[in-house]
Amino acid sequence: MFTTKKQLAVVASVIGIFLCFLVVAVNQRYNGLEKELILVETQLEEEIKLEKSHRSDSHIKDRQEFLDFIHKQCKKYGKLTVEPGEAAKPRKIVVPKNWREHKLVYASNPKTGSSSFKRWINKMQGDPRPYNEIKHVHQMGKYGKVQSLFDAASQKLGREATLLEAMEPFFKVTVVRNPITKLLSGFRDKVLRLSKTGIKPPMLDVNPNLTINSTDAEKFAAFVEAVVNGKLRNHHFTPQWNKMKICDFPYDMILQTETTNDQIQIVGEHTNNTGLDFPGSRTDEGKDEGISTLQRTVGYYSLIGPELMNKLYGYFLWDFVLMGYSKLDNPNFPYLDFDQDIEKEFGELIKTNVDRVTQEPGTQPTIDPTVKI
Repeated sequence: MFTTKKQLAVVASVIGIFLCFLVVAVNQRYNGLEKELILVETQLEEEIKLEKSHRSDSHIKDRQEFLDFIHKQCKKYGKLTVEPGEAAKPRKIVVPKNWREHKLVYASNPKTGSSSFKRWINKMQGDPRPYNEIKHVHQMGKYGKVQSLFDAASQKLGREATLLEAMEPFFKVTVVRNPITKLLSGFRDKVLRLSKTGIKPPMLDVNPNLTINSTDAEKFAAFVEAVVNGKLRNHHFTPQWNKMKICDFPYDMILQTETTNDQIQIVGEHTNNTGLDFPGSRTDEGKDEGISTLQRTVGYYSLIGPELMNKLYGYFLWDFVLMGYSKLDNPNFPYLDFDQDIEKEFGELIKTNVDRVTQEPGTQPTIDPTVKI
C-alpha cells in the first residue's frame, strides 16, 4: 500500500511538473503573441499616421518655394509690370488696428476665405465675440488705416516713405485659390444666394430658356459663358494675378485657400498671434451639406463642353501659369502642381496670349498706381 501511495505521489509530481512546464510554455507563447500583436498594431498605427501625413501634407507647399515659383514664372512670361526698384499695391490692404503689435498686412482677395481671415483679424484686435457673431467684416472702418503705416515710416525716415518702405516691417500675406473652384464659389455666393431665380440678365443672353426651375448646373454653364465672354463682370469673378499684384508686391507669404488651415499657424507665428484658432469655412460650419469640393465642382462643371472649358482656361490663363494651379482633369486638382508640364497644358493658350482684361468702371476696385522707391 505504501508503495502504491509512493508511486501515486511520484506520478502526481511528474504531472505537476509537466503542468508547470505547460503553463510556462503557454505563457511564453501568449506573451510572444501579445508582443507580436503589439508590434503589428504599432506598425499599423505608424502606417496610418504616415498615410494621414501624406494626405494632409503632400499638397502643402513651403512658403518660399511658392514665392520662388511665382517669381520665376512672372519673369519667364514677362508679367512683371513694374521696373526694378518699384512695387505695385494690391487691390485692398487690411491691417489690424493694433498693427504695431501684430505687424500684419493682409491683401484681401475675394472668394478665397477673406471673410474668415477678416474675422481672425477682428479677434486679433480684441473682439470677444464668437466667430459666428462677428458680422460685416468687409467694412474697412473696422480696421486700422493703411495710411498710418506710411505716416509712421515717413516720421522715422524724415521724409515721405515709399510703398516698400512703409510695408517693410510687416508680414505681408494674401490668399489665392484655384480659379475653377473660386469661380464656382463666386457663382454660388453672388448669383444663387443673392437672387431669387439664381439668374443674372447676361445669363439669359447666353441661354434664353433658363428659368427658376433650371438646374444649378444649367445656370452655371450660362454664367461661365457670360463671364468668359465679358458679358458678366464683377471683381469676384476676375483673374487674381493682376489685381493681387502677385508679381509686383513683396509678399512674405501667399497662402492657398485649399490649405489655409494648415498654413495659418505660420502667419500667427510671424504676427504675434499664435493663441487664436482660425475660423472655420462655410463647409466647416455645415452650410454646404458636407459635399466635397471635388464632388460639387465636378457636378457643376458637368454641362460645360470642351470648347467653353478651354475658353475658361484662357480667361484665367495667368492664374494657372504663374501660380501652378491644376486643371479640373488633373489628379492633383484643386491643389498646386509644380510638376505639371505648363507648356503642354497651356502652351497653345500662351501662344495666342489669351489674357482677357475684365475691368469695367464701377465694378473693378481701383488698383493703386505703381509706387517707386
